[in-house]
Amino acid sequence: MEVSAGWNSKSENLIDKVITVDYYETFDYWFGYKPLFLEEAKSFVITGTAIEQSSPQLWFNFYVFNSVNFDLWKAGLTYTSYYEAEGKTSVNFSFSIATKDAIPSTFYFVAEEYTLGVKPVVRVTATISWGEKAPTSDRSEDFTSYGTLIVEESKDFILKGNASEATNKKFNFYILDSTNYWNWYGGTSYTAYFERNNVTSATFSIPLTKEQATSTIYFLAENPLLDTNETVKVSVTLEYNEKATIAATIGGWFLGGIIAFLGFIIIIIAGVAALVFKPEAPTPTPPTPPT
Repeated sequence: MEVSAGWNSKSENLIDKVITVDYYETFDYWFGYKPLFLEEAKSFVITGTAIEQSSPQLWFNFYVFNSVNFDLWKAGLTYTSYYEAEGKTSVNFSFSIATKDAIPSTFYFVAEEYTLGVKPVVRVTATISWGEKAPTSDRSEDFTSYGTLIVEESKDFILKGNASEATNKKFNFYILDSTNYWNWYGGTSYTAYFERNNVTSATFSIPLTKEQATSTIYFLAENPLLDTNETVKVSVTLEYNEKATIAATIGGWFLGGIIAFLGFIIIIIAGVAALVFKPEAPTPTPPTPPT
């Protein structure tokens, strides 16, 4: 099964702006807005630069805030910044944010004079990067068994097999009935015959009822990796005991009867042949009378 990447890298510009500290201010700022995330997202990283544009370059202070901490900073109160640096002519910055919910609706990029009365002119660029979960149809692949034909009374069903990724990358693997497959696909609660997550291979031996063995079974591989495609090979065997059919039993008796009958005929023919082809005894020679 060829499975596309489970997560795709995304990025968006937050700011590309020259921030000029006016003569009547000690700082100036510009905004960067939270992107629209269409799917589940993770691994948020903000990277950028702040470079003073004067010649020769002037020193400046630089900060990145959310709205709450920007207001605290302006008020001279205790604050927390995403990033800050003082007395620089240029900076390269990078910081991470743990979850989508923790990303502020607005980032504040602030340039402040370092030396009183010396007004910097700072070009700020920044990008936010993240991993976005691929749609279910892209990050998973399955093949389906539509049931095994069980002719007569059978029992002791066991589904055996293995799944492995061609280059030992990690994948998720599920074996599901039809109802639970669609529950999984729809993101609702499900119960699997078999499930393993973040493995490079999996071996299974699953007892099934006759009803389960003769119904539709889904074998599903899911890719949990970022920007990486996978190839998952799956091999499956259904083992069970089946009661011999009446036709087969009668057929066995009938064939045995034919063989016995043929043996009897052969014996008879052999006996007749012995009787017909038995060589005659030589005729005795009468004794010669005495002289």
